[in-house]
Amino acid sequence: MAGTYVYAVIPSEERVIFEVAGMDDDHEEVYSLPHGGVAAVVGASPLADYRGLRRDQAARYLLTHQRVVETVMHDSPLLPLRFGTVLPDESWVSRLLTQGAPLFRTTLDRVAGQAQMEIVVLWNLQQVFAEIGQEAHVVQLKEQVATRPPEETLGERVAIGQMVQASLEQRRTALQDHVVHRLGQVALDVVINPHMDDSMVANVALLLDQAGREALDRRLATLDREFEGRLLFRCVGPLPPYSFATVEVEMPSFPAVDRARRLLGLGETTTGGEIKRAYHQLAGQLHPDRNRQDPNAEARMTELTLAYGLLSHYAGHQSPGRDGGGTAICCFDRQSVEQTLLIALQRQEVAT
Repeated sequence: MAGTYVYAVIPSEERVIFEVAGMDDDHEEVYSLPHGGVAAVVGASPLADYRGLRRDQAARYLLTHQRVVETVMHDSPLLPLRFGTVLPDESWVSRLLTQGAPLFRTTLDRVAGQAQMEIVVLWNLQQVFAEIGQEAHVVQLKEQVATRPPEETLGERVAIGQMVQASLEQRRTALQDHVVHRLGQVALDVVINPHMDDSMVANVALLLDQAGREALDRRLATLDREFEGRLLFRCVGPLPPYSFATVEVEMPSFPAVDRARRLLGLGETTTGGEIKRAYHQLAGQLHPDRNRQDPNAEARMTELTLAYGLLSHYAGHQSPGRDGGGTAICCFDRQSVEQTLLIALQRQEVAT
């Protein structure tokens, strides 16, 4: 066992064992670990780090992750954690729940009764290319090419290919905009995911309540009639809100935090206000507009901005101490950094 794998967060005050196999074949039990009105769905992890896996290995573990999350979803609203989230042990899971409880409770209340649906829209690519081939400007250029030797028409043939691709993208964009607008009318939120290949017109994640899911069926039927079967609509779900509320957890690197602290000229204890003031003071000195002769000015400014972002993110998640006046004090010593978790709720693009 290389650590505790965290699948999701649910509203619960009880320890529950779920009837689903987890990541570790030797320790398959998946259970909830409650703390403060919320619970983490966890199990043993065979790996400490899921980055750098071969494609087939990553796919196997990802399917297990999704199977567990979607099994739990049948009984409870949940917030999925990012695939590959592993903490050292259960004490760190309790720390996650302690730090994240206000965010988790608020978001769980918001997504209760909601689910994600994945809509993939496909078209007949061969038919689309045939239609593009009949466009006047394409026909005209083809006729010019047809009467000349191939070695003399390389430029024109490249131009034809560019015309076809541009027309394809124009058609796809217009169709996607129309379909997303129509689907968005029944959804609480929409995320547009990347196209996997040219056969795909749209790849959309919708966040829906129960009324929205019922309306979606009617809307898809209306779109199918509107396009007279020229588009194929595939619908997958209901799913957890992967694209809209995925929890990301990071254990900060002490060397990275310490390097950022030193770059801003801060001591081992400071306040959020001091972090902000130090950044603005240095930014005024290092800004490229004030250092036009320095070829490294832009890189220095970028480094400073990244350091400020890291420290602000860290300070926002550390359990701060207080000075005599009640001001929150942030600590940057190794022990404090290594006992802090960085927690964020992310909208994510999910490929179907």
